[in-house]
Amino acid sequence: MNYSNEIPKRVRVLILGGGIHGTGTLHDLATRGWKDIFLVEKNTLASATSSASTKLVHGGLRYLQNPRNFPLVGSALKERYNLKNLAPDLVFPLEFYLPVLKHAGLPGPILKIGLTLYDILAGKYGVGKNKKLSLKEVQENTPYLNMENVSSVYRYWDMKTNDYKLVHRVADSALHLGAGIREHTEALTITPTEDGWLVTVKDTTQDKVYEISTKYLVNTTGPWSNRLLEKNNITPDYKAVNSKGVHLLFPDIGHKAAMFLQSPEDGRIFFVVPWEGATLVGTTETEYPGDPDKLTCDDVDIDYLLEKYNSYLTKKFTREDIIKTFAGLRWLPTTDNKSLGKISRESVVSEIPSKGGVLYTIYGGKLTTYRLLAQNIGDRIVKHFKSFEESHTIDPGMWFKE
Repeated sequence: MNYSNEIPKRVRVLILGGGIHGTGTLHDLATRGWKDIFLVEKNTLASATSSASTKLVHGGLRYLQNPRNFPLVGSALKERYNLKNLAPDLVFPLEFYLPVLKHAGLPGPILKIGLTLYDILAGKYGVGKNKKLSLKEVQENTPYLNMENVSSVYRYWDMKTNDYKLVHRVADSALHLGAGIREHTEALTITPTEDGWLVTVKDTTQDKVYEISTKYLVNTTGPWSNRLLEKNNITPDYKAVNSKGVHLLFPDIGHKAAMFLQSPEDGRIFFVVPWEGATLVGTTETEYPGDPDKLTCDDVDIDYLLEKYNSYLTKKFTREDIIKTFAGLRWLPTTDNKSLGKISRESVVSEIPSKGGVLYTIYGGKLTTYRLLAQNIGDRIVKHFKSFEESHTIDPGMWFKE
């Protein structure tokens, strides 16, 4: 679709950032019947983290180590089911194999308890039940899994997607309902006014600057959020840290199931996923204090993933086998000096009022539950506007079908 709509002078809602949360919020408001809503993206839609994920729509099995995350996992498992129904051509069930190591990692009984809890939290929205696999089943579906140090293998279910295409499906659905989107348009300044906010934006393709007046401003620029606020003398309500995810794409090894693998040396989790004719190897949970504009999958990341992958599989890979590398950032709110692993994965929405409107900023959030977060913001906006339109993103009729 056309992502170069004419830049308006005044809109009710202006959204900054064209990732899954920006396009999701635009779509949510559009399903409520709102038309004077607009989104600007400094590059192209899904050009950053929203196309640099592990391509999974999942509940977050590893989050079950902390009971406070149970509600978060439960809602994600329900959303996993919803997204499959809303975009069945983009979201697919996927078997995961979880090997139990003989002399390291979490023991089998603990993993079994976690998998059973995962199934319980999914309830009627589950895809399939976990089970202990026979050696024959393992060899048929993951023939290159090295069983030498593995005592048993469990199976559970999650889903996979094409994150880039999903963002565009959401954006196209918003456009179809009357919203506007402009790519290659960067927000420069933000100023509170009597009737909301005044935002200057630059069309980088034409080197032209425009002013957009809006009542509600939604900042979904992720790792760039606080930098944008501080540059405009707006004090952020929250501090945040970046959780880095790194990924390597290799030739297809022919596995029919994905693998959820433990790194006993440092406790991290990594994934090996069959994805669109290739093999995706990825991990997350590394704090990244650097400039998000300079994010890369560096030599340390590559060596780490190669070592971990090769320790589990008999089909070995080297640097020469890498088809592509990519990295993404997840912007997590924090109020203290907790380590990355102890920071809550619950999203937070900040509200900074002007005399005539509100500036919302998103902290946290994940691909799987983007729709719920977008609905949260939409609910806040219509309530502040003293309006009562309900969100209809759960209605398949509100989704653009190609």
